[in-house]
Amino acid sequence: MKKIINRVLVLSVLLFVIQFYIKNHPLESAPSTSVKDVLSSSQLSYFARIGTGTTALDTIIEVSNSGNPSINTNNLFVGDTIGIGRSSGLGIDSYVVRDIGNTAIFQINSALAVNNAKVGNMIIATRSAIHTIYFTPKSSVAGGAWQFLIKATSRTGENHQDGIPDQQGFDLGSTIPSGAATGLGTRLQAADISCPFGTASVGTTAVVNSNSYHVVTCTLGAGITNPIDVGVTMVIGRELASGSQLINPSAALNHTEGQADTTADVYTFMLRHLDSSSVLLDSDTTTGKIAVVESVRVTATVDPTITFYIDNIGVSAPSMSLCGTTLATTADNTTSTSVSFGSLNLNAFNNLAQRLSCITNADGGYSVTVYETGVMKNINSGTTIPDTNCDGGCNTTTAAAWATDVGANGSEWGYTMQNTSVGVTIFNYQSGWKAFGIGAANAKEIMKNTNTPGSIEQAYICYRVTASTIQEAGNYENHLVYTATATF
Repeated sequence: MKKIINRVLVLSVLLFVIQFYIKNHPLESAPSTSVKDVLSSSQLSYFARIGTGTTALDTIIEVSNSGNPSINTNNLFVGDTIGIGRSSGLGIDSYVVRDIGNTAIFQINSALAVNNAKVGNMIIATRSAIHTIYFTPKSSVAGGAWQFLIKATSRTGENHQDGIPDQQGFDLGSTIPSGAATGLGTRLQAADISCPFGTASVGTTAVVNSNSYHVVTCTLGAGITNPIDVGVTMVIGRELASGSQLINPSAALNHTEGQADTTADVYTFMLRHLDSSSVLLDSDTTTGKIAVVESVRVTATVDPTITFYIDNIGVSAPSMSLCGTTLATTADNTTSTSVSFGSLNLNAFNNLAQRLSCITNADGGYSVTVYETGVMKNINSGTTIPDTNCDGGCNTTTAAAWATDVGANGSEWGYTMQNTSVGVTIFNYQSGWKAFGIGAANAKEIMKNTNTPGSIEQAYICYRVTASTIQEAGNYENHLVYTATATF
């Protein structure tokens, strides 16, 4: 009986010790859960070569249509910064894509340098991404380390850390900044890594099952453990303004960009756990997949528009003031297509006005011009009222005061402007009056904006005619031609 009791006591103590150990010593090797790598951009990088037909000092680039990861412009976009290789010496030179003509050509922002114009020179546009790795650790080892592995190229002719996109994996970036001896993008550094715990480092490539991988490590300090069953994140890469990112691959060997049934290129990544002696805990390795594909070019056309009209709004009330003068009592007779002075007051200023309005979506804005088809004439006899010279100092291009010459010794016809919301004032009534130019060749600009207007722009044009007491009686007429032109 005593022996049985002793055995029970020994067994109870043993069970207590086992339970205590398990409770206070988590398993050292169990795969993490909820593992995923989220990329800030999954767009493939672009790698093409100069094709035949490209000439130095031109801005049109022909893309070679065979033998390269990119054989068209399907993964190239307006605004992309591209690097074009040099035909002599190391390095690349940077340009900006201004337009995509079709799947074979694109336009750059400046003339192609002679050293870049050789057929076969590479054309690259790197796409990079911040990788955010989510996982929930299921084990912890004091002083251990967590590693993230992502596919790197081992293909002959490709360098996994030169800043030039690879066909078999992600590129670590070059130590030399963009535009120098190698590709675009600077190399990923420890400062670009945010670890959930421990200290970050970027190691050399590792070979796993005959495939090369970049290795990013978060190492815990001596005696330090990580929490378990708590979701954490590891962030690889920073915004390019302050750091570096892994460069996405170019199209894989069996991938043709822009094909009818575009399929993403799939790459393997791994999350694995090491003990304090850097020994891999084999059963604590999780493998995942990420897909990289070209972006979809979405295009739309906004048709160019320009609207110009003439009306009588704000000019039809008799005795109102515009252009620094009082309008004639016949102002109510003004319409959008006619300016009727009626019976003129002799040896006096007769003033009427119209309102001009213009709007366009052109990036270069608009211009409004006006000319007269001839001088104002008596429709029966051909006797004229001459174009004004104001008080003796104005013409079709130069404005001057017109305050004293009111027709006692002659008759005159001219105009001035009052700007209300026009982007660029050609001239305003404060500077005086002008004569109309005769014929289209002498049309003069009266309204303009060199940018796209934010809203409709308006100005008043004020007409003035004087007639002396000896001006031949009769009905006089003239025709004005307004032209609104947008700059696209």
